[in-house]
Amino acid sequence: MPPFSPPLRSGPRCALRAGGVLAILVAPGVAQANPRSMPFTYPYETLPAEAVELEQYIDLVPVRVVREGDAGSDAVTSLRSNLETEIEYALTDHVELAWYTVFSQGATAAAPALRFQGVKQRVRFRFAEMGDLPINLGLYLEVGEFYDEFEFEEKLLLSRRFGRLNLAANLWVEQEYNFQEEDWRYLYNPTVGVNYQVTPGFTPGLEYWARGRFGDSDGTTDDESAAGGARHYGGPTMMFQSGNAWIAFGAYLRWDNLAESARVDDPWGKVFVRALMGIGL
Repeated sequence: MPPFSPPLRSGPRCALRAGGVLAILVAPGVAQANPRSMPFTYPYETLPAEAVELEQYIDLVPVRVVREGDAGSDAVTSLRSNLETEIEYALTDHVELAWYTVFSQGATAAAPALRFQGVKQRVRFRFAEMGDLPINLGLYLEVGEFYDEFEFEEKLLLSRRFGRLNLAANLWVEQEYNFQEEDWRYLYNPTVGVNYQVTPGFTPGLEYWARGRFGDSDGTTDDESAAGGARHYGGPTMMFQSGNAWIAFGAYLRWDNLAESARVDDPWGKVFVRALMGIGL
């Protein structure tokens, strides 16, 4: 989300030199960065033509797993994690391409291994200029090639700005083909969020997102593809920006099973944390 900032005023040359380092640390975003103010909701804005940005995702989910010991079995907490590295390139002011590499680490009582999952490619396109339409509108298309499946993902990006206040939503669906099992899965992942730019470098907000499978209601299987009913999450977000670098955080509480304790081997747990970092190159 491009920051709101007053125009710079000229000052004595010596003051500019003395404050050079401080200016870099507190400067609002420059043209080569396109910060994500909400970790799950993709923004309408794209990079300017020929700009490049590097982004790193880190997902952490505390889950309960079984530990075997001399006295028998008990349950302990471990972390399920997902790491994605994305490189973005803007063909034009309206068309942006990206390439991802994806790693994951399952949650176990022993030392879990970080495993390479596969790669993804996507294109993001925005219609018109901000404010030209009643709702800013963009389109996101992605293809993923993983060790056991192909994934196809589509998002309709919606947003509206009211001064420093930003409302955004993603209408998001996925299709997964597991070629080892020869099985298709059809998923939905809607998101909606609101944030307010307190200063050019700090934007707090709130965000909701869900993940579920079409045609699935009260199943009993819990897996990372969202069988067993939809998962619903919501929580606070915050984004910090300095120059062409930024970092966003989101901590989300799971809403669909608030009255239940964390179940053993449920990969979705009770809390989902995402950190997202980016820098314009």
